[in-house]
Amino acid sequence: MSELSSHARETTLRVARAMYPHDALPDEAYEKVVRQIEVEARGNEAIGATIEQGIAELDDPTPFKDLAGDEQLAALLRVEGGDYFNLVRATAVVELYDNPLVWKALGYEGPSVHLGGYVTRGFDDLDWLPDPPIELDPTVGSHHR
Repeated sequence: MSELSSHARETTLRVARAMYPHDALPDEAYEKVVRQIEVEARGNEAIGATIEQGIAELDDPTPFKDLAGDEQLAALLRVEGGDYFNLVRATAVVELYDNPLVWKALGYEGPSVHLGGYVTRGFDDLDWLPDPPIELDPTVGSHHR
């Protein structure tokens, strides 16, 4: 398989968006998922067959891309656990959430180790948690039977 058909590309994009819905993300973020699946399908007939079969199942009896949101979820539940479903899910979780532009859209600053961690940067406002003890109680855990 060389490239996905326009129907397979659009369906896969809609599947990824239905699996991981974020109103703040444009279709371009999900297009990265489609491109990666296309890369995996190049020269791999098994993946190409998985894509074709999975889309055929989703499109029966109505094309997935033409379904309303609730109907798309029902179609996904119907094929959940199948090879195409698992391929899109596994690819989307990496391609979406390992993307600094997506992080920004979702309000995540990204890794903070190089900035000294989160605590000293305004993320220490956990006033709903009790303060930890300054020293450990030496008698805790020392009672053995």
